[in-house]
Amino acid sequence: MALRWRLVPLLAFSLGCLVATTATSAADAPAVPSSAEPGRPDLIDDANRLTRLWSTPTDADLAAGTRPLVRRLPPVFVEHGRMTLVRLQEPTAVAPAGSGAPGARPGGAWPEGCLSVVFLGPRTADFVVDTEIVPEEQASLEELLRQVHRGGATRRFRSVAGAARIDRCGPERDSLRLAVLQIEGPRAAIEVIVSDSTTLQEPLEAVFPERVFGPLAPRGDLGPALEPGPLAERVARAERRARADGATRFVKTETRSSVEGTGELALRLPEGCHRVEVMADVPSTLPRAATDVDAAIREEGAGRLLDRDRGEAADARLFACVGEPTLVEIPFVGTAGAVRVIVSDATWPIPSAVPAHHGARARGGFAAALRRRNAPAPVAAPLHEVVGIAGDTLVPLSVEPGRCYFAAVAVARGEARALRLGVEIGERALRDDAPRADSAGAAFCAEAEDRVVVRVFSRGQSAWWALAVWPMS
Repeated sequence: MALRWRLVPLLAFSLGCLVATTATSAADAPAVPSSAEPGRPDLIDDANRLTRLWSTPTDADLAAGTRPLVRRLPPVFVEHGRMTLVRLQEPTAVAPAGSGAPGARPGGAWPEGCLSVVFLGPRTADFVVDTEIVPEEQASLEELLRQVHRGGATRRFRSVAGAARIDRCGPERDSLRLAVLQIEGPRAAIEVIVSDSTTLQEPLEAVFPERVFGPLAPRGDLGPALEPGPLAERVARAERRARADGATRFVKTETRSSVEGTGELALRLPEGCHRVEVMADVPSTLPRAATDVDAAIREEGAGRLLDRDRGEAADARLFACVGEPTLVEIPFVGTAGAVRVIVSDATWPIPSAVPAHHGARARGGFAAALRRRNAPAPVAAPLHEVVGIAGDTLVPLSVEPGRCYFAAVAVARGEARALRLGVEIGERALRDDAPRADSAGAAFCAEAEDRVVVRVFSRGQSAWWALAVWPMS
């Protein structure tokens, strides 16, 4: 009975997604929606309210013989650590009030009109919206994301009480075609409402008074960023840290960044776990830009992201485990101009008890889970091994009372957007969410129990995972 009760939230979540999808499909037309039905989610009610109020013509619209066109795009589900691209399909235009074709644009474009886009989430959601002008012939999403990451403050909008608004009027509205969402919290569903009108729509505070709070104190000035110090000393500290942590190999590679502070380096990583640090020199000239290096590491050719660092530290630190020699690319940004850059690679070997018959990717994922949890290297082969696919899978296992174990799950094939490992033992429950959706691990001890239930949740396209459970000495 307890197991059946725990499955109810999953069913409710699926039904909630079905309701949201059906509601947005019916709201694609610019017609004014009816009043919200009782019991519907607050987010859908807020989106319906905004669509209804913004669809009402203003005095300026009536004087010009036009009416606003308001559309709701399909809702977007965003997760922490992942950029979500939203294509803002520009409305056809402001149509005359008596026109029989709602999407008609009489006489061509209305350069004096305004385009307003609202990203509406739960009131507790904290997210940012980046916009970027991209040529039509550009097909590389990765290049778009890199441009957005380098974008200035004029193209970044932060949500307030779960809502963010972007306005473009006149010729500038044609530039509002794409947006990239990034959420600070775990995850959230975001409604996207697009309005094309003669003048700017009323402020969101008038539509959602419940989302308005008092004035905010001005942000304090922390002053300039701290200088990271000489490059040689930072490299020496990185090597001492790696040796103290048991690294068996430490290699340095030198390159040079461009004038814009960007660059890319290709490396061949041997089998094992790697801590890669990207450190840039500080120029001696004044004034100079702050050194804040952000970097990523991805497989060459396949393009699979292994790790990335977008923190506020001066140096970037990346972590990845590979089950076989692998060619990787390391793009970076944030150096203070054209300066010397050193990329260090500290390596730890994969324990011999980590199985290899699930493939090199799963072998590297197992090693990453062990190292991320600071678990001791297993000395014996796994007692249990299971292979599964995307979905929610329960795996009952027999254990020995009074003994400790380590369970790890790793993606062996495909792309997993989410990966979670849970262990239910008696009245206790442990859980680990994969930071990069590639591997997760958890250590547990059996007291008087002789059975545990391991729960693996995976979501993605053609994702296959492997589970291994080792006894710990």
